[in-house]
Amino acid sequence: MNSFCCHTPARTAIKLVMLVIVVTVLPAQIIVHNPEFPPGESITYIRSFDHTSEMVEVEMRLVPAGSPYYEYRMESDSKDMLVKLDADTLEIFYSEVWIKNTYSTLHRINKIVEQNKPTGPGELLVCDGNGLEVRLRGFPWARHDKAQMVFLNGSDKFKIGLKIDGRETLRLNNTDYECRKIQMGLGGFLGSFFPKSYFWYTVEPPHILVRAEVAEMMGEKAHVIELVSYSASY
Repeated sequence: MNSFCCHTPARTAIKLVMLVIVVTVLPAQIIVHNPEFPPGESITYIRSFDHTSEMVEVEMRLVPAGSPYYEYRMESDSKDMLVKLDADTLEIFYSEVWIKNTYSTLHRINKIVEQNKPTGPGELLVCDGNGLEVRLRGFPWARHDKAQMVFLNGSDKFKIGLKIDGRETLRLNNTDYECRKIQMGLGGFLGSFFPKSYFWYTVEPPHILVRAEVAEMMGEKAHVIELVSYSASY
């Protein structure tokens, strides 16, 4: 006895709807995009640590090369940094850091020659932790409220995550800034034993970093930075 299945238009439509729903809810690899940095950004912060403080000068400029990229420069009494980021994805492919102490200056260079590390749903690839604070300005927080960071040369045993910890309005220098508060820290059971870091970015583009409370990690001293002034050539 022969049998066959008749696919009626209604049944076909139901399958299509189910397919669309499944595709929609599946989490995807997180892609960072340029938040339309204005040309000639110049930012001044004050950084406090070890009962002292210093001024931090930051500049961003677009280099219109064959493959355009941004140069992110940070200068202070204790640390200078040069970071190069892809103009579209803000992926960091080169960095130089100068750590300045009383009796020495350490100069470190990172250059990404090749990378093909896979990332899964809900994960954010971090090729270089230097300049991460500027790359997060392009994070799609409107679509993702959390992310698992995957470090190019890091161990997969320790999971460091990002998540939105609410919204706050910060008042600095007689100006109100509506911000997303972002938490960064070690996940899992071990996470309860280590302090978290917090970053406040403006909700409106270009998502300026207004304040950060950075826990001691990866050789970086615990410190707090706050915005002093911002200017750009619109």
